[in-house]
Amino acid sequence: MNETENKEVTPSLLRYICPDNWSDQKKVANPIDAEEIGEAIKDGKVVEIINAVIEGPFILKSVNVESEVSIQRTKIRGPFDWSYATFKRVLNFENSIFETDATFKAVTVEKDIFLDNVTFLGIADFSDITVMGIFYSRSATYKKQGIFTEGNFKKKVELNKNKFEGEADFKSARIGGTAEFTGAVFKEKANFNSAQIEGAAFKSATFEGEAHFITARIGDTAEFTGVVFKEEAIFNRTQIEDVAFFNSATFEGEANFVTARIGNNAEFTGVVFKEKANFNSAQIEGAAFFDPATFENEADFASARIGGTAEFTGAVFKEEAIFNRTQIGESAHFDQATFEGKANFVTARIGSVAVFTGAEFKKRANFNGAQIEGVAFFKSATFGGEAHFITAQIDSNVEFTGAVFKEEAIFNRTQIEGAAFFDPATFEGKANFVNVRIGSLSLFTGAEFKKRANFNGAQIEGAAFFESATFGGEAHFITARIDSTAKFTGAVFKEEAIFNRTKIRGSALFDPATFEGKANFVNVRIGSTAEFTGVVFKERASFNRTQIEGAAFFDPATFEGEADFVGARIESNAVFTGAEFKEKASFNSAYIKRESHFEKTIFANYVKFENTSFETIYFGEPEVQFNAKIDLRGCIYNRIHPISYWKQLMKHLDPYDRQPFTQLEETFRRAGKDKHADDVYYEQKCRESAQKTLRTPGAWLLDRFLWLFTGYGVRLHRLIVFIALILLVGTIVFHFEGAVEPRLDMQLPPHLPYWEAFWVSFNTFLPVEIPSGANWIPSSEIIRGLGISFTTFATLLKLAGWILVPVGIAGISGILKR
Repeated sequence: MNETENKEVTPSLLRYICPDNWSDQKKVANPIDAEEIGEAIKDGKVVEIINAVIEGPFILKSVNVESEVSIQRTKIRGPFDWSYATFKRVLNFENSIFETDATFKAVTVEKDIFLDNVTFLGIADFSDITVMGIFYSRSATYKKQGIFTEGNFKKKVELNKNKFEGEADFKSARIGGTAEFTGAVFKEKANFNSAQIEGAAFKSATFEGEAHFITARIGDTAEFTGVVFKEEAIFNRTQIEDVAFFNSATFEGEANFVTARIGNNAEFTGVVFKEKANFNSAQIEGAAFFDPATFENEADFASARIGGTAEFTGAVFKEEAIFNRTQIGESAHFDQATFEGKANFVTARIGSVAVFTGAEFKKRANFNGAQIEGVAFFKSATFGGEAHFITAQIDSNVEFTGAVFKEEAIFNRTQIEGAAFFDPATFEGKANFVNVRIGSLSLFTGAEFKKRANFNGAQIEGAAFFESATFGGEAHFITARIDSTAKFTGAVFKEEAIFNRTKIRGSALFDPATFEGKANFVNVRIGSTAEFTGVVFKERASFNRTQIEGAAFFDPATFEGEADFVGARIESNAVFTGAEFKEKASFNSAYIKRESHFEKTIFANYVKFENTSFETIYFGEPEVQFNAKIDLRGCIYNRIHPISYWKQLMKHLDPYDRQPFTQLEETFRRAGKDKHADDVYYEQKCRESAQKTLRTPGAWLLDRFLWLFTGYGVRLHRLIVFIALILLVGTIVFHFEGAVEPRLDMQLPPHLPYWEAFWVSFNTFLPVEIPSGANWIPSSEIIRGLGISFTTFATLLKLAGWILVPVGIAGISGILKR
């Protein structure tokens, strides 16, 4: 340099300060020799170069520099290698340009180093550098590779607004304080693998190449707010000791946080993941905020662990979302979230409330084996694909109020410790609750099941409410158990309803309900009242072997198909008042412990009470309750009301059996209604008489005889009338002239007086002789008009007496009714 006035050289100083008005050409024309500066540095001089050009190799390897070196606003044009040098004081290159590779490998700077606004046109190698002070490199430009591998920065580094146009490599670097990259731009790959940073800030940084933070450790807060990752971002096994901020960040490539660990909250609010987001096995000790976040590709949180709340409110998952085996220590919020791909929460664990209110699952949602330790909210959620909750466990309530299931919903073996709310919910596909366990009440009020609803083996430990529910397909409750009331008031079953072997410990309320298909209550057990008031059964209704511990109310009910109560057992009253049975009804072997009410009940078809057991049975209006035959074989009861109704009852008895008559007769006799009992017995014998024919003439004649003369032993007045007529005829005959002769030497009058003639007739009629009339014996004269003698007439009269008197005695003693 010829302008000596710009140069100052002393034993302790080398200073070159070019005037600000010098042009670049002038500075190039007057360069400083790099060797001169190097010698000055080696001599321990303070070096100050400003607004200059340095030419020549600038080699300062393994030098121990005691003085301050400041090269500002200067172009360094030759090779630059200060490897292994040690600088005891500040090193300043502010606003300078390195036109070739710059090597600071293994340099030690015991004070601060300033690289603000520096431009590295070649490779900048700071590998293994040690900086005891602060590393300032604000607004610097690295045109080629920037290498900071194994660098040791004891305090903070400031690289705000740096531009890395080549690869930036901070692999295994160690930064003892904050690392600030706010506004930095990484045009190529940025490698922070295994770096250790006590605090880091990347606000509004841009990573245009891959960003690697594999096994990196950040000892304090990690700030990536507003950062843009244009290629893959890899934070696998990264450890962040405090909060990680990625709010409003954009990941245009894959985002990988596999097995990453964040010691406090992780904030991804407003983040957009355009490719796959992988948080597999990530550990977040605090809360995770993704409210909202957009996942345009697969989101994988499998086996991730979040120690606090997981906030995904309003998040959008455009492809598959995987939360399998995820563990969330506190609540999880996915309210208003949208899952456009499959949503998988298989064996996920949520330590408190799970909120999916208003969430939309457009494809299959899989919560199989999930554990939710608080309330699960799915209010107004929409499941566009299958919804799987198989073996899920919810430790409190679950709320699906207003939820819509467009495909199959599977809650098989789900365990809900609290209440389950589906009031209302819409199931457009099959609904499966097989072996589900609900620890409290379940509400399906107003729910709509458009296809089959399967509650087989379900256990509901509280009340079950299905009021106004609609079952468009088959409804299966086989072996279900409800520990309190089951309420189906206003429910509509459009296909077959199967409650076989269901156990309801409280009341069963179906008042009213409509069964458009078959209704099966085979072997059902109801622990209290069963109310079917107003129910319409349009197909077959089967209550075969049903057990009802309380009363059963079917007042009224309409059975348009067959009604089967075979083997049913009702421990209190059975009320069928006003019920209508349009087809066959069977109560065979049923047992009703108390009153049975059939007042105003209409049996339009065959009804069977074979071997049925009643305590008290009530019939009544209308007059024609039985339009077809009734089978009462083996039916027993203690009382029947009204008593007069027995005639209509027996009128329709078919097939005939003696037992129904015997039962009815015994019932009347126990009640002191002997007249009615006799009438029943008489009706029974008349029925049996109708079955006898002349093929057995002896039996037929005996039957006709007993019917005619005694009314089968219960119409003995007939016999009295016949005897009276016989005695009257005998009196008249023995009043005739010459009818008798004196037994002793007595004067015979022309005619016996009528009174004396009666006693002759009565004495002759009786099988034993009495004193009255004994003085006269029939004569052998012929009776005019009859052509027989009086003795013959007397013989006939005697024979009649021998027959009718024993019959009368048998009738009076009841022998004829045995």
